[in-house]
Amino acid sequence: MQRARTKMTELAKAHAKALMPSFGDGRDDQRAIEVLTHEITDLLKRSEKRLQKLSMKDLSEDSNVRKNVQRSLATDLQNLSMEFRKKQSSYLKQLRQQKEGQDGVDLEMNMNGTKSTFEDDEFDDVGFTEIQMSKLKKSEAFTREREREIEQVVESVNELAQIMKDLSVLVIDQGTIIDRIDYNIQNVAASVEEG
Repeated sequence: MQRARTKMTELAKAHAKALMPSFGDGRDDQRAIEVLTHEITDLLKRSEKRLQKLSMKDLSEDSNVRKNVQRSLATDLQNLSMEFRKKQSSYLKQLRQQKEGQDGVDLEMNMNGTKSTFEDDEFDDVGFTEIQMSKLKKSEAFTREREREIEQVVESVNELAQIMKDLSVLVIDQGTIIDRIDYNIQNVAASVEEG
């Protein structure tokens, strides 16, 4: 779980870098985010599987200690997964905000909706200039890239949702087992007293 925390710190830095305006296409940043996201998801899945294997082991004298440790680890893993999910959701929200900002840009990149100083009646029939076409193509490429990034983040959030669901089932199962153990201990104690 510590490795997952370290990777999450790296991912937060990569998110911040990817969201900053840049002159490049951002593919390197996006690739780094993809790799880190998959690494963190894999680490969380492996931790969950190890935790489940721990619950499958034979009951022994130290079962109460093991169950308490397991419950603590499950809670830590659940908190870590929720933190990861929140970071991914925040990044997704910021990507969408950037995309919405790009959609509001006209061909001459006027953000306020006013006409350009070059727009006179004599230029109405000219069509798009090369600069306008270049800006349009860049804007479309940026939009496509952001849409792809959003889809990847959504996929990651869905995987995390499944992990959270599995963890909640595991925590409930552990509580049920501990309740059964407590019940059996009480029955044995009552039987010994009656004796």
